[in-house]
Amino acid sequence: MKRFSEKKLIKLINDKYPNAKAVPLSEFYGDDSEGIWFRGSENYLDDTRLLFEYYDYNNQCHPKIAEILDKAGWFWEPYDSGTLLAYPQ
Repeated sequence: MKRFSEKKLIKLINDKYPNAKAVPLSEFYGDDSEGIWFRGSENYLDDTRLLFEYYDYNNQCHPKIAEILDKAGWFWEPYDSGTLLAYPQ
C-alpha cells in the first residue's frame, strides 16, 4: 500500500474522529518535522476509550486510530504520558 501523505492522513483522521484533533507535527516542535500530533490525545475517541492511554501497556493507542495509521503506512509513538505522535514508516 502506498503511504498516505501527512495532510491526507490528518484530514482522514479528523473527518472520522474530530476529537483526535490531529495536526501536523511541525506545530508541536515548531520546525518542519513530518508527522502527526494528536492534540486530542487525552480525549475520548468514542464512549468507551480514550484516544491514548499511556498506562495501558497492552493497547495504548485506540485500536481504530492504530488501524488507520497501520493501513496508511504510519506508526504511532508516545511522546510522554499525555501526548501521542505518529510518523511515516
